[in-house]
Amino acid sequence: MKLIKFFLFIFFLFFKCFSLVYASDLTNQLIHFFHKEYHIEEKSIKILTYIPFKKNQFCKNPIFSLMDNVHRFGWINLVFICGSENKYLKVKLQVKGKYVIANKKIIRGTKIKESDLKIKMGFLDALPNGTYFNIKDAINRVNNRDIFPFQPITSFITHPLWLIKANQQVTIRISGLNFEIISIGKALDNGSNREIIRVRMNNGKVIKGIVDSNREVIIIS
Repeated sequence: MKLIKFFLFIFFLFFKCFSLVYASDLTNQLIHFFHKEYHIEEKSIKILTYIPFKKNQFCKNPIFSLMDNVHRFGWINLVFICGSENKYLKVKLQVKGKYVIANKKIIRGTKIKESDLKIKMGFLDALPNGTYFNIKDAINRVNNRDIFPFQPITSFITHPLWLIKANQQVTIRISGLNFEIISIGKALDNGSNREIIRVRMNNGKVIKGIVDSNREVIIIS
C-alpha cells in the first residue's frame, strides 16, 4: 500500500511539474509573439492568464493570429494553431511602457504643443482606448474639451487641426491634362491637410477633393 502511494505521489508530482513547464513555455511563446506584433520589449510584457487551454497539451511551434480586438492590451482574443488543430485562446496581456499625458491644463480648442505634454511610465493595459504613446502623434492636434494635468491624451478627445470647416466657402481647383478650373463651393465636412472631404459646387453637384495647405480643395480629373 505504501509503495502504491509512493508511485501515485511521484506521478502527480511529475504531472504538476510538466504542467508548470508547459505553462511557462506557452507564456514565453505568447510573450515573444506580442513582442514581434507590437514592437514592445519582452521584459515589459506579462501574461497574467489565458483561457481556455488544456495544460497537458504541448505545441513546439505554435502559430498565433490576432482576432478583431477592440483593445490592444488587456484581454486579447487569439487563434492558436498547432499543426492541423485550431483553437481560440483568450489572453490577459499586461504591458508596462511609456504613454503621453498632459503636462498642464489644456483649454478646449487649443492647438497642442510639445510643452503641453510629457511622457509617463505605467501599465498600458489600464489606459483608455486611443491613448498616444509618442508625443509627436499628439502635437498640432486640437482638444475637443478641457484636458487636465496628468490626464492621458487620446485620439478620442482630440482632432486634427482643421484647415477647412463644414459649411465654409472654399476655393475649388479642378486640374486635368493642360487645364485648370477654379471655382467656389461649400465644404460639407471638416478637413485637415491632405484629408479628403466633400464639397458642393455652385451647380449643386457634390464631389470629393483633397484639402491642401492653402485651405483649398484640389480635385484631379
